[in-house]
Amino acid sequence: MKKRVLFVNDEMTLGGVSRILNNLMASLDQDRYEIDLLVLHPHGDLMSEIPHGINLITSTTFFDSVDTDIRTAIRGGQFKSIIHKIVFFMNMKSGSIIKKIISERAKILTKDYDVEFAAKEGFCTIFTAFGSTPVKLNWIQTDYRENNYARRHMKLLKQALARIDMNIACSKQVAESFSEVFGVDNIKVIRNLIDEKTIRNLANQSVELNFFQNKTVNLIAVARFHPQKGLNRLIEALRYIKEFESDVRLILIGDGPLMEDLQEQVRKANLEKEVLFMGYQINPYPYVKMADLFVLSSHYEGYPTIVIESLICSTPVLAMNVAGVEDQITENYHGWIIPNRQKDLNSKLLKIVRNKENLLKQKVALSNFHYDNGAILKEICYYIDNLGEGIKNDESTE
Repeated sequence: MKKRVLFVNDEMTLGGVSRILNNLMASLDQDRYEIDLLVLHPHGDLMSEIPHGINLITSTTFFDSVDTDIRTAIRGGQFKSIIHKIVFFMNMKSGSIIKKIISERAKILTKDYDVEFAAKEGFCTIFTAFGSTPVKLNWIQTDYRENNYARRHMKLLKQALARIDMNIACSKQVAESFSEVFGVDNIKVIRNLIDEKTIRNLANQSVELNFFQNKTVNLIAVARFHPQKGLNRLIEALRYIKEFESDVRLILIGDGPLMEDLQEQVRKANLEKEVLFMGYQINPYPYVKMADLFVLSSHYEGYPTIVIESLICSTPVLAMNVAGVEDQITENYHGWIIPNRQKDLNSKLLKIVRNKENLLKQKVALSNFHYDNGAILKEICYYIDNLGEGIKNDESTE
């Protein structure tokens, strides 16, 4: 008999969590598992990429404000969204959200499940914890020492975590920080699944791009235009480099609330000829493959899958030392890891762009790169299949 598995996510906007979730659901054997997906606020570009055979459950409008950014709503004059977010926040603050979750679950979910998986730590954890599914897993993708999203409702989240059977962290650093902040020890480190075959096929698709040139060092970043991603630091580093080297180009792929700010920064730095904003691209991989170097300028991460995706595209990576990158990058082979400071980004990037020949050698070496999804999937299935059999207290942070 198939196991019934429910995944819960808050939205499906462009970003690592939603893409990783789609990868996992596509990889699970549908002859073994009956898989449902509940998206609490069903919107986002990656809704269209939900794998075939996954049953998408309709939520209620109560959860539409779960991912609303109050500052963005205020700037946009979205008064209805602001009111809904304030009401939602007050429910969270008072703890009355628990009763609301129970009542909304009764409206949304029409069958019982064997396993429920909160696909993103935070509100999804709370939603899953106060349900009646016998086995509850929580996926952790954020370094909470760097940014504690739960700081305004710590008591509520700790109460929820006491009802979670196993927390699965995407990297060792993420596991350690979550354990430290929330005082939990039922954590297992399992890396994120990445669809290597699909990425290679997508990267080989033909695209036209005259912006990159053979004589220039061609940089790329793919990210949400959000303060976390530190793209302003990358633009500042390019401004610094331009004082010494003129043959550098940068493509920025993505969208988000900082789009106008970043465009203005480029204009003020007189970098319009060096920087190309391409907006959201459903397939960014041909451009990543064409680049000489991918730059991860984030302030914090959990397990930035774009690093592995870039390596699959045979493009080396320069990354700030955030959670997850040490698990992915071997120095001088896959790329470089630098201290999480502007001055280090400036100096290292300048050194790298002055040696394009070395970058080209690394691209050739990375043509043999392989990511072992099989072992990762086997571990995830082990916990889905066996947590109800009494193994949850035998595992701890690795």
